[in-house]
Amino acid sequence: MDKVREGVSLTKRIAASIDRDPIILSHHPLCGKFEDHMFMVRGRHVCIGCTTVYPSAAVMVAALFLIGIDSFSILTAAALALFAANLVRFVIHDRLVRIACNIFLGASVGAALFSAVYSPEDLKLVVIAAGLAVAVGFSYLKGRRVFTTCRACESYGNFPSCGFPSVPRAGATLNKTE
Repeated sequence: MDKVREGVSLTKRIAASIDRDPIILSHHPLCGKFEDHMFMVRGRHVCIGCTTVYPSAAVMVAALFLIGIDSFSILTAAALALFAANLVRFVIHDRLVRIACNIFLGASVGAALFSAVYSPEDLKLVVIAAGLAVAVGFSYLKGRRVFTTCRACESYGNFPSCGFPSVPRAGATLNKTE
């Protein structure tokens, strides 16, 4: 076994890795311009989107499974309504609204997944293609907004390293006494 890893728990190795590469959990530069996109958890920046969208999608899938809704029409209407509710984020720029919109987005993803599963066979490919097109389009718009902020920044020449603390990267070692 590698000397660096001997005697160091997996949890400490993961924590050290996150400390070396904070973008693993934050997904945004730590320059201060994206503070409203992150939570602080035990001194680490964590992406609000990831901590709200994925769990709410999982909860929606579990709820739909437990309730037993298998109507393509109802599932599609729910997915579209929840996605539409999520679009408020582009009008109201508030942290709590963003969190609520992320929950709506996750729930819409869960409903859309179920909708694709229960879609009529002759529509299945169209439903999947439409879902992917919406996901790609939405991701593009959100990413474009972030990069517009980054491109306007005086530190853009250092992107994507800008806003991250100077920490050792290659060859960094862990201390057994941490």
